[in-house]
Amino acid sequence: MKGRILVVENGAGFGGALTSLATLVEALPADCWEVHLLTSYPQKNIVAGGAVCSVAELPRQRRYGADSTAQQTLQKFLGRRAGNAAFVYDFLTTGRLFASRIAQYIHSNGIHLVHCNNGVLINDAAVLGARKAQVPCVVHSRGPEYAGRVSAWLAGYVDMFMPVSEFIAGTVRKIGVPQERVVVVPEGIDAQHFMAGADAAAFRQAHGISGDVPLVGMVGCLVGWKGHDVFLDACASFLANSNAKAVIVGGEPSGGQSGGTLVRLKERAQALGLADRIIFTGHCTQVASAIAACSVLVHASVIPEPFGRVMLEGMAAGTAVVCTRAGGPAEVVRDGENGLLVAPADAQEMAQAVMRLLEDGELRAALAAQGRKTCEDYSMQRHVELVEQVYEGVLAGKAKKDR
Repeated sequence: MKGRILVVENGAGFGGALTSLATLVEALPADCWEVHLLTSYPQKNIVAGGAVCSVAELPRQRRYGADSTAQQTLQKFLGRRAGNAAFVYDFLTTGRLFASRIAQYIHSNGIHLVHCNNGVLINDAAVLGARKAQVPCVVHSRGPEYAGRVSAWLAGYVDMFMPVSEFIAGTVRKIGVPQERVVVVPEGIDAQHFMAGADAAAFRQAHGISGDVPLVGMVGCLVGWKGHDVFLDACASFLANSNAKAVIVGGEPSGGQSGGTLVRLKERAQALGLADRIIFTGHCTQVASAIAACSVLVHASVIPEPFGRVMLEGMAAGTAVVCTRAGGPAEVVRDGENGLLVAPADAQEMAQAVMRLLEDGELRAALAAQGRKTCEDYSMQRHVELVEQVYEGVLAGKAKKDR
């Protein structure tokens, strides 16, 4: 009998977490698993097919978090305690309703296990819905788990955590989760599938970049911690000392093209005198083509990156990578062997690393070649095997308890 898995995605919208989830459910063997997907927002990345038998939207109106009106109001009266108070208020209203709907879906569809994409806090109601329905729950921690009483309480109802890196595993343990309930599951990539149909020349032509011009790229959602401002500062240095151009690929997490961050970054590029040297694509569906068109790919996060999927994508495309030395990338990139590592938020060191690669074609090619080999260690097959081992172990534990 197939294992029926309910995957609940409560993230910020389009981004690495959703992209990584899409590659996972696409690769799960349909003869072993039946996947039901519920997202709290509209998305088009994952559709029914293969192991995925159902895709639906279950809106989640959240009343806690720094941007919520409820928490901002409570902040005036409760100060630092406002977050916990807002969580209780949320759960007693919309959260409890969401948890009940999750439990109802589990019962109606004979679900065996709930897989929460992203962290335990953002999946609070999904975790509690699984508990209400008395089915096991795993949390795929794609970002840091935040220490606190609420996180520790919710973690007690989770059967297994799957952090994407040792860095994230450390944050899971800090909320009191014992090592036996933590299995690191690094991201995986099917390099051949990712590069299928990639056309670097077409990308360059579409954006007016001749084939002989070096191109330095940054790919990622336009959110502050991704380090776009640091990249722009680095651009001001290496573009002044080369004939290269730069490209920033990505839009707002919602997938929009004209959000405030994109406008601000364009204005900053103009203020730095780089308007004619930096291209902003906005949201781009041809990511592989964009990365393949680059001579160097920069990963610029200013805080520790949970894993850094775009790093693997750069390696799969045969593009030399420069990454910040924090979080997941520091676990994958061996400085000077399969990429270069630089200090977070250090535009000068980033510019020096880029210039080093622009000026040394042999080093660039050597790093790219080793990067391709690194992808073999992070294959999609291995990623799926690790996830299946967690599923099977948790379900076997549930069956043993039920005897």
